[in-house]
Amino acid sequence: MAACASTFEGPEKKLEIILTDPRPNLRDDSDGRWHRVAAASGAEVISSICSGDLDAYLLSESSLFVWPDRVLMITCGKTVLLRAMPEIVKIVGRNNVAMLFYERRKLMFPSDQPADFEADVEILTPYFPGKSYRLGPANDDHVHLFFSSHRRIETTMDATLQILMSDLSPVMARHFFAGNGSAAQIEKNSAIGSLYSGMRIDSHLFSPGGFSLNGVCDASYYTVHVTPQKEGSYTSFETNVIETDYSPTVAQVVDAFRPGRFSLVLTSSMEPSMNTLHQIISGRIPGYRILEKSYNEFDCGYAVTFFNCVKDGPQDHAA
Repeated sequence: MAACASTFEGPEKKLEIILTDPRPNLRDDSDGRWHRVAAASGAEVISSICSGDLDAYLLSESSLFVWPDRVLMITCGKTVLLRAMPEIVKIVGRNNVAMLFYERRKLMFPSDQPADFEADVEILTPYFPGKSYRLGPANDDHVHLFFSSHRRIETTMDATLQILMSDLSPVMARHFFAGNGSAAQIEKNSAIGSLYSGMRIDSHLFSPGGFSLNGVCDASYYTVHVTPQKEGSYTSFETNVIETDYSPTVAQVVDAFRPGRFSLVLTSSMEPSMNTLHQIISGRIPGYRILEKSYNEFDCGYAVTFFNCVKDGPQDHAA
């Protein structure tokens, strides 16, 4: 995320494209292709790291991940992620797209955005016709989801956990302003820098405030983006690491920011072994009350659990 102004739109737009066949040269950026993708959306590449299976780009507004068989792009602020669609399609090949997911959380400052979700769907549909859904209530925190499935692909174990946090504790948020430490110190002192052992980490602390982190190992990633200012404080956490029980990770991430409320989204392929993950994640969250909760199975072969949580008791206050 970019340096935060008085009102910065932390909630992201998210695009994931899964290919029918892997492209061995998809990760190649010797021609600057992924820099052009970022620029087309209104963002820029700050730095990058890689593992044997994955390249992770830290952007001025969130992150971009590239595997041989898929692309995941997340942008926030006033970026228009879908303006990068022509560049991405040019790289991956339109006929090689098996599945596409596009997601937007409820905005905090919708009047500042150049486009809303419905306008985004109009952009997507000529490329990839699909279906759109809303997870959660219209008048509270919710997530819009669009998916387009063209060819049934053989999915194995595939899951993504997102924790979308609002109204951060001022006590925790103050650590993510320039002048209160460095990106390396945040990694060391915060639980978010040590969530997964063996991950290679790339992070950036923005001025006057804001923090982004990518972690990669083999084909796994996690990413954290923090908008700490009081007006619209927000943090997103996302990972494709599959755990038998996500509860400890959820507790650790939530404790790092102590949000007044958060939404949880678990998306997975529908193998029988994955069903238990949805059942476990829907249990009790210490210190929070679970509000509306839903579970959906989509005809693209993926299932989604969504729920909102609100903090029990008063919010922390800075000294």
